[in-house]
Amino acid sequence: MLNTAPTHYKPHQFINIYLQLGKLLFLNGATIQRVIDSIGAMKKYLGGDDLQVMIDYDGLVITDINGRHFHTRVERRNTFVAFNIEVLIEVSKLIRNLAVERPSVMAIRQRLDEIARLHSALRGWGLHLLVGLVAFAFGVINGADAMACAAIFPAAMLLSLVKSSLLARGQNLYMSVFLAGLAGVLLSGLLASLLGTRTGLVAITAVLLPQIPGFPLINAGFDILRNHNTVAWGRLAFAAMMIVILTLAASVPLLVFFDALQVETAPQMGYWLARLADALFAGLAAMGLGLLFNVPGRFLPLLGLGAMLARGLRTELMVVGGMDMAVAAFLGAAAVSLLMSLISRRGHFPAAVFALICVLPMIPGFLAIDGLNHLFLFAQLAPAAVPPEMAVHTLQTLLKTFFTVSALVFGVIFPVFLIEGRSPRI
Repeated sequence: MLNTAPTHYKPHQFINIYLQLGKLLFLNGATIQRVIDSIGAMKKYLGGDDLQVMIDYDGLVITDINGRHFHTRVERRNTFVAFNIEVLIEVSKLIRNLAVERPSVMAIRQRLDEIARLHSALRGWGLHLLVGLVAFAFGVINGADAMACAAIFPAAMLLSLVKSSLLARGQNLYMSVFLAGLAGVLLSGLLASLLGTRTGLVAITAVLLPQIPGFPLINAGFDILRNHNTVAWGRLAFAAMMIVILTLAASVPLLVFFDALQVETAPQMGYWLARLADALFAGLAAMGLGLLFNVPGRFLPLLGLGAMLARGLRTELMVVGGMDMAVAAFLGAAAVSLLMSLISRRGHFPAAVFALICVLPMIPGFLAIDGLNHLFLFAQLAPAAVPPEMAVHTLQTLLKTFFTVSALVFGVIFPVFLIEGRSPRI
């Protein structure tokens, strides 16, 4: 491959480009293998003898080797990883078009700078409104009635507002998420108790569901399969910490509004109407999540259709086929993951990321909060007074939640991994 870089650039000076590229991918949610393969593709275009890339959860170390000389650069990570899908897509486009467009070194640097400035157009109340709508959709697909939905929407907007305000003031991410989640679920619990809904616990659940750290879980799975265990365990620890924080936030209204909240789901509509509403709001939730993660607009209909397929397949397998929820969730996730993997070959988008957004509406949030609710019931009873059937129900609910979430993660990961195999992630 010909290198059109200006002759006054020496190979070791390309290390800044490699570092800029790696940092851009890592901080916007790429897997470790995607970072390494993308830097390798750039190295192949620019030339040189060898390149060593080391990535851990806190930063990147890149060594450019040319003959008997080498140059090492270290970049420490000083912020939490965000998830900007448009950045990943544009970097992939840049890497894939190197051989065709043959850009100069200066042009590559300028393009990377342009990509780094790609941010979601959602700001202020537009962002808070979208979070409220996504939580509303999660409420519908988890069985919320009209009164619960009326509580979910403003509470989720408040959560987004508090979180954004705290982060803008430089507060710690974990503390910001906890305080924002606490504000959201307290308002949701208060409104649910005042409005007299029969699905108050669903209202609390739906407010928090858009905050579930799905991307770190999926990326950790891919990193483990590629033997990048150090970063994988860091991502798992981050996801676990976020889940603990959200669980603690959900626990407060269970204590404050315990007697006023109900654990029922909304009365079922007619069979086909219920199935249509379930699939439709799953698609709307996925499209809303896509906007939150800055997915380009041209891909949003694909996310909506994928979520409708996954959710609809899971529901039919459970209702008609009598399958267990975890098995049905795995098959639904695997189907949409397979579909995204095949389409991504032409569209050049990260298949696993799109598949994850599609399956997030299948997270069993209601089961999780139901199990948590029964744990609080345990706390109010003497050990001898705990009915055996309640203990069995709680254990079954929590285990079903765990296995269903695990099934969703594995359902997304394995089809993509099996199809793409060892091919470069660019």
